Amino acid sequence: MTTSLVIDAGLAFKLILPGPQQPALQQQFGQWLTAGHAIYAPTLWLYELTSAFSKAVYFNALTAAEGAQALYLAQQLNVQLVVPDEAQTRRAYEWTRQLNRAAAYDSFYLALAESLSAEFWTADKRLHNAANLPWLRLVEG
Repeated sequence: MTTSLVIDAGLAFKLILPGPQQPALQQQFGQWLTAGHAIYAPTLWLYELTSAFSKAVYFNALTAAEGAQALYLAQQLNVQLVVPDEAQTRRAYEWTRQLNRAAAYDSFYLALAESLSAEFWTADKRLHNAANLPWLRLVEG
């Protein structure tokens, strides 16, 4: 049986770029793929990663070539991007209100995971603590 998982852009950023969490995340991601899990994200995932890599280049944390390579690697992860439908958009709005947030970005991940009955893996400790959901998993480190 295929299990669906949702990952956020913060997790993918830490998976792709060298840092203290990268080895553990690479191992975890490999285990998910070996087990046949389907990895999903809302379409904004790619926009967020493009922005994060561009910002890293702008602030000289990465070279332009490293930023382009990171974006290429993100697209090779085989994350299935989902365009939010009306129900997911409505749930994202409700999650945003429930979590008392000004922006809905994180809520689209929650709405997608909820619609897929999937675990949602995030690198965002504030989101994890605010939502406090049994199917929301925090990447620690």
